Amino acid sequence: MSKQEFEQFYKALGGVGALPLEPTNPYYVPIFEHAPSKDPIDRLRLKITLAESQSVNLLTGFRGNGKSTQLRRLKTLLEGDGCYVVLVDMTQYVLMTKPPEISDFILSLMAALAIESEQAGYGSISESYWTRLVSFLKSTKIVVESLELDGKVEEVGVALGLQLKTEPTFKQRLQLALRGHVTGLVRDARAFVVELVTAIRKQTGDPDKKVVLLVDSVEQIRGVGTDAQQVHDSVVNLFSGHAANLQFDFLHLVYTVPPFLIPLAPNSGLNFGGNSIVSWPNIHVRARNGTPDEVGLRVMREIIERRHSNWEHIFSKDQLNRLAASSGGDVRDYFRLIRDCLISVMLSTKHDVHVDDVTLDDAEAQLRNELLPIAAEDGRWLERIRKSKDAALESTGDLPRLARFLDSNLIMNYLNGEPWYDIHPLLVAEVAKYAKPNDANPPA
Repeated sequence: MSKQEFEQFYKALGGVGALPLEPTNPYYVPIFEHAPSKDPIDRLRLKITLAESQSVNLLTGFRGNGKSTQLRRLKTLLEGDGCYVVLVDMTQYVLMTKPPEISDFILSLMAALAIESEQAGYGSISESYWTRLVSFLKSTKIVVESLELDGKVEEVGVALGLQLKTEPTFKQRLQLALRGHVTGLVRDARAFVVELVTAIRKQTGDPDKKVVLLVDSVEQIRGVGTDAQQVHDSVVNLFSGHAANLQFDFLHLVYTVPPFLIPLAPNSGLNFGGNSIVSWPNIHVRARNGTPDEVGLRVMREIIERRHSNWEHIFSKDQLNRLAASSGGDVRDYFRLIRDCLISVMLSTKHDVHVDDVTLDDAEAQLRNELLPIAAEDGRWLERIRKSKDAALESTGDLPRLARFLDSNLIMNYLNGEPWYDIHPLLVAEVAKYAKPNDANPPA
């Protein structure tokens, strides 16, 4: 195999190849479509199509495991059902590393919806919303100089979205200024949504047209360093304490939420009208008893086949299965392991041989090292999770620590028949050190 072909293989697993895919993209591989009763996305589709005037659903899953791609499939399915669907990526409107409050989150959400609606031909509606917002900010004595409220109204939304995404001090000033004015802010947002839905229904000639807003990437809000706990707490507060403010008349919403929200706010689904949280799991590369799942491994191989059909010139089937198993079904880690192997081969003098197992060892060791070190107390808990295949939570006081496990990919979520957890496969040997002397593995 030539150096150029190695480079093509490597590039196919990153950059554009790693972005969310449309269902029509040749890289797209069906995962649950063969079993609709087990398909979380088809479940969401049915919940929305059966809902009446409005609804809210929460979709969770680990960052990088394909949720954004699946939201695009959901959009296609809903459009096939006759819905009008808007998909927004909140990374373009939210500063993901700072605590959100209901005020700036609503403003970010409306900025995203207004900009999308303007691009779809509903500019007069979005302009009307920004006019009301400017009037509201001025009437409540909230002056945010950097928005240039006396400038062009149509530029307010763009300026607001940009500064909420990039300026921590602006975000903090706005949060402080809007505390005590949330009711008015939500009222104007709801009026905008009703106006927009009405306009869409009038233009399409369908008075019952369902309008759906898919809100992607909210699960990527996460703090770093000393901000981590505050950001976690603010996300929990947003989706539990302010659930009522995240619902809008005549609008069907799907919010992506981080996995840690489930144990930290177990009633979140009830707060949004009773819909249970839908999980998009990792690909099932293993059963609960640890045995390989050939169906999932075949999916993982097909993911590579779609990107580089000559992969068998470099990896054997067993080697690719090994990397899939080592990733735990996390596509992001899977691509990373394969790319590390490709780099090692490209740095060698030969390009006409298979990757050897030592190269796989090295790639796995690099990924494992990024998950370490593990504190002894964490190790004992992770060992309980490995054995029980559930969260093994001993007290509610430990919920923030469980959230950290989920957020850092130390544990993974699967859905073979029913939801279950396991530790990252590359940590099994490390965590086994914390097993009690007489512990035995649970029966298969």
